[in-house]
Amino acid sequence: MTKVIPHLSKKLRIGRWITWSSFILLLLVLLLNGVVSKMPVSLMIFTFVPLLILVPGLYVERYKTISMLCFVTLLYFVVTVSNLFAADANAFDVAELVLLVVLFNAAMMFSRWKQYSLYQDDMT
Repeated sequence: MTKVIPHLSKKLRIGRWITWSSFILLLLVLLLNGVVSKMPVSLMIFTFVPLLILVPGLYVERYKTISMLCFVTLLYFVVTVSNLFAADANAFDVAELVLLVVLFNAAMMFSRWKQYSLYQDDMT
């Protein structure tokens, strides 16, 4: 017996929107932070690769890929918290932290709702 979640299609729509918005904003903030801190291009590419690998799976909304995004954001979270305690911390580090927390929570809920939607007959 599967769990019936009320208003699942609305939750999926909101989860999708918040996940994609925070994902794109995180990429933008990472880019801006790299430019401001004069990060070498090779290191910037290394910074973006783990996130960009997940884009195809996010686009087709595979719940396993969305769950994997949660694990990847935890790695970025550790680095960002470490950067916040450095002497040269800036506002982009704070923005990264906020976006990572939002992205983690949104992706976690979106993944669960997407998984339920695959097994729920009636999307009410």
